[in-house]
Amino acid sequence: MRQSSPDRASAPPPMSTSILTIGHSNHTWESFVSLLKAQEVEVLVDIRTEPVSKHAPFASSRTLPRLLELEGMRYLFLGDSLGGKPADRSCYDHRGKPDYPKIRSKGFFKAGMEQLIRLAAEARVAIMCAEEDPGKCHRWLLLGPALEQGDVAMHHLRGDGAMQDSRELRSKPAYRRQLQGTLPLLDQAE
Repeated sequence: MRQSSPDRASAPPPMSTSILTIGHSNHTWESFVSLLKAQEVEVLVDIRTEPVSKHAPFASSRTLPRLLELEGMRYLFLGDSLGGKPADRSCYDHRGKPDYPKIRSKGFFKAGMEQLIRLAAEARVAIMCAEEDPGKCHRWLLLGPALEQGDVAMHHLRGDGAMQDSRELRSKPAYRRQLQGTLPLLDQAE
């Protein structure tokens, strides 16, 4: 259930069965790292295709690993296999938009997911992209269905420190429409 302040954020979900998600959005480094610390994150997995940000300079792949290390956390880049804009041109539809079901069928994506799930079994993991709202981001639209198939829960750490479960997102009509076409079960049901 979503809560209204970081001070009241729920306890971290169990380590081996869940993965946290976070968007760096326009956070300052101080607010971003405090969100990670509150959830006891050990490894931040960057799933941006291009790991740079004009709005959050700390989120550059040149800076972020050092900052996380100073806080006792590790950084891992998997944007090449789990990013929302793969280099493989066959992963796009006729309009040039990423085709998430097609991406999920690719070997590079499956290998990245296996690596992510293995890591989540060993450490407290958060995957990071730029978008604060998971319902508008590939971390839920692309990775979410693949994690669900592997019985791995996703918990979205929102900008205000509240935790939002993927089931809650799926229950909202706007997010359900956003998922349309990315998950075979929804395509068949509607």
